[in-house]
Amino acid sequence: MRDRGEVLPLGDAALGWAFACSRAGSAHVRSGKPCQDAYALWSGAVAGQSCMIAAVADGHGDDRHDQSQYGAALAVRAAIEEMVGLQTHFGGVGLSSQLVNSFKTDFPRRLGRRWRKAVIANARRRLRSEGSGENQENSDLLPRYGTTLLAALVVGNTLLVGQIGDGETMLVRPDGIVDFPLACESEDVGVVTDSLCSAEAHRRWRTAALDSSKGGLVLLSTDGLVNAFSDEIELNVFARSMKDRIREFGLLQVASSLPGWLDHYSGGGSGDDITLAVVMIQPGSEGQV
Repeated sequence: MRDRGEVLPLGDAALGWAFACSRAGSAHVRSGKPCQDAYALWSGAVAGQSCMIAAVADGHGDDRHDQSQYGAALAVRAAIEEMVGLQTHFGGVGLSSQLVNSFKTDFPRRLGRRWRKAVIANARRRLRSEGSGENQENSDLLPRYGTTLLAALVVGNTLLVGQIGDGETMLVRPDGIVDFPLACESEDVGVVTDSLCSAEAHRRWRTAALDSSKGGLVLLSTDGLVNAFSDEIELNVFARSMKDRIREFGLLQVASSLPGWLDHYSGGGSGDDITLAVVMIQPGSEGQV
């Protein structure tokens, strides 16, 4: 039996709260494969402003990407570090335009560089000591760690979201409307997706800057959850239900129930690993969820 673990929210009463969970897919459990998803959350003050950051990654399941669970873990860590650095250099009152511009132009390139450096260090420490990567060039090592990545930064009245690869970024507004700010113009072909290990990966990012002054609920999900639903209508219903459940049962109850819900969707649907990060912006304020 899988340990459902404990999911605890973190955040700031003036800004909002976040929680997340990764679950090994039912197909992975049956085959003995590890969970190849990862997430990271961060909350604190940078440049005099409260911030929340969430990141979700899905390591590729193909045998060519045999180290992807490590690639995903390194990716979410790199996302947190780069977003903290972004706010450190360009945050602060009156600097939102510089923050947004740097996020859209510099963040994908800087994050990719940080991730590649972390992958190479990990491979040298772990793989080459085992003899499985000692003769590989760096360019050959990177695909073994291939992963998607979704990330969000909430600061002041601004929500920055970015994504490379599949999965879904959803914003449930206070009126219940569900937006998909990073939806692809055309769907990926088959199981092929953009990746941090892709050539020119920084050009494959989709980014958006949104007004968060009215609050809302941000959901970052790997494709294991998206594929558990038959269409976008069902996914919309799920996204709105998260908002309604938090309102009815409270944040702690929903957070503690999340592992069981994700197990249910994997077992009854995709069979894939599932990770979901939930960011509730400005609860109890004028723009309450």
